[in-house]
Amino acid sequence: MPAPRHRRLIVLRGGAAETRDAALARLAGLAADDVLWVADEPAPGVTHVRPADVRRLLGGSFVAVVLDLHAGLDADRLGQCHGFVWGGGALVLRMPPPDAAAPRDPSLAVAPYDVEAVGHRLWDRLEARVASAPDDGAPLTRPEAVSGTAEQALVVERLAARLAAPEPSCAVLLSDRGRGKSSAMGLAVAAARALDPGLRVAVTAGSEASANEVLRFAPDDVRFLPVEALCTPEEPLDAILVDEAAQLPVPTLQRLVRSHPRARLAFASTVRGYEGTGRGFVLRFLAWLGREPRPVERLQLEAPIRWDAGDPLERFVFDALLLDAAPDPAPGGGARTAASLDRDALAADEGLLRAIFGLLVHAHYRTTPSDLARLLDAPNLRVHALRDAGAVVGATLLALEGSLDAQTIADVHQGRVRIRGHALPDTLISHCGRPDAGALRWVRSVRIATHPERRREGLATELVDHVHASHAPDGFGTLFGATADLLRFRRSVGYALVRVGASRGARTGEPAAVMLRPVSALARALVDELRGALARDLPLQLELMHDELPLDAELRDALFDDLPAPTPLTVAAQREAVTAYAFGPRPFEASAYAITAWVDDHAARLGELDATGRALVEARIRDRRPWREATARAGLPSVPAAMRALRRAVQALAARVDPGSWPRVGS
Repeated sequence: MPAPRHRRLIVLRGGAAETRDAALARLAGLAADDVLWVADEPAPGVTHVRPADVRRLLGGSFVAVVLDLHAGLDADRLGQCHGFVWGGGALVLRMPPPDAAAPRDPSLAVAPYDVEAVGHRLWDRLEARVASAPDDGAPLTRPEAVSGTAEQALVVERLAARLAAPEPSCAVLLSDRGRGKSSAMGLAVAAARALDPGLRVAVTAGSEASANEVLRFAPDDVRFLPVEALCTPEEPLDAILVDEAAQLPVPTLQRLVRSHPRARLAFASTVRGYEGTGRGFVLRFLAWLGREPRPVERLQLEAPIRWDAGDPLERFVFDALLLDAAPDPAPGGGARTAASLDRDALAADEGLLRAIFGLLVHAHYRTTPSDLARLLDAPNLRVHALRDAGAVVGATLLALEGSLDAQTIADVHQGRVRIRGHALPDTLISHCGRPDAGALRWVRSVRIATHPERRREGLATELVDHVHASHAPDGFGTLFGATADLLRFRRSVGYALVRVGASRGARTGEPAAVMLRPVSALARALVDELRGALARDLPLQLELMHDELPLDAELRDALFDDLPAPTPLTVAAQREAVTAYAFGPRPFEASAYAITAWVDDHAARLGELDATGRALVEARIRDRRPWREATARAGLPSVPAAMRALRRAVQALAARVDPGSWPRVGS
């Protein structure tokens, strides 16, 4: 019997120079393309990538991956790196000495907290698990090639039949990492070509590197095309394969589907792993796809191919990052209790931590391993849980925000900075033009989840009521991808809609909603004024959100539900909106009503603009055409170029209308 193709974890301790030299010594027998070196500084004889660029290599494979952890642990990156390692290979962690102070993540230090207030509970969790990692010191060598499984062969057969059939269809292939889904896609293309030699096929992904594994097994003439090109096709295609589909925005995937109504489409995605968007792919995109006319077949790969079943490295990473966390079994009928959780106690209680994080992963499309770091270590976050007979049936993650100083508020208002960890005041100041919101104290709902087997029992309402009774800010608030159900729920517990995002969310395809529940008199006055402005601005804002996918009618109705009478636009409000757009950070759509009124007031001066600027103002502002059409009318190469040019055109018009009275660009 051959030895199992298990992967190893190698932990190297010491200073950065020591672990660098030790890692290179262990890798001496490998070729440069066998080793991925993940660190800020390169090393000789290996393939180097900076930590921030690891994502672009997804889908690649290496015998060894060396990850530098001297500056601390990025949970998402650890999850990404383990999946690159082939069976028989190793993940090499370069770590400081065991007696060194635990590194703290400076990105979690949000005002008023400094880095010393950041916890190190996730690092301690990693330390506890690497302490028992065995290392026999054996040299690393390139493993032998591996063949697929019978399970993969069946998936290839099913995919090939779909791709070669004349009828439009969709296939979705889901698995954990290392199960051979990318190679299955490539093999299926080859098999489909054998059935239909004239099959016109394209492969796409978030980047060409992410599609390498598909292309390695596909026929040589199968091309990679960027997804943007496929959304505006120049020629018909019979079949399109999308690898690592969860890495692409949901609206982009939807446009791709609509752009090829006769094609056979296949999507592959990692669902449980480093990318929380995998949940978004399942919760949002696949639900939408099921309502489309093409039949959808779901396929699954369970058995690993890159490594053997029971792989110790996979177990280590899943355990350290809680990738396999799941909700508690949910008994009913007990006495429910809600409480704020001490995070030291939470980190020490493995069962409770798994139950909390399992609920969040199950319920939210954006939950990633880095959310575990925030849950455990971010000093401005608080965790509350609802339990029934001891089982966790609800959980919520809150952020304490606001109380900003005057200089920070001014910097945000004038577009000089964006502030991390203060999402509510940041959007209220920068997008709604309300600097007074920055000094108020806010409690923001970051995540809320209830047990999937206990829905429709009022658990979320009970948990939110507990939160309201446990904190005393100026106001509570939340930002989320708007759905009719979520809007109705938040309204039922006292929240009011005050802002709708100017564009669709990259992952959800839904506009962002900001809802507030005021407590203090200042917050109540703020909410009343914001709602009057929203009632005035929202119809035009939604009209300008043109794309190939109209806003769902139920959602549109829910956005307008319970809005007050519109507030008339004052001269001061109009000028503030024009200034914030032309000379500040605000997107056009966020103040479209005021800017359109101002442009109409000064339409006689449009002839003084250059041809490009006038074409953009006429198309986007006066005729309310989609960005793509406005871009084409102006003869510009891309929508981002048109967005920049429109801002410059409004700046130029302002200078002609009222010279010398506007801010300088960039001031």
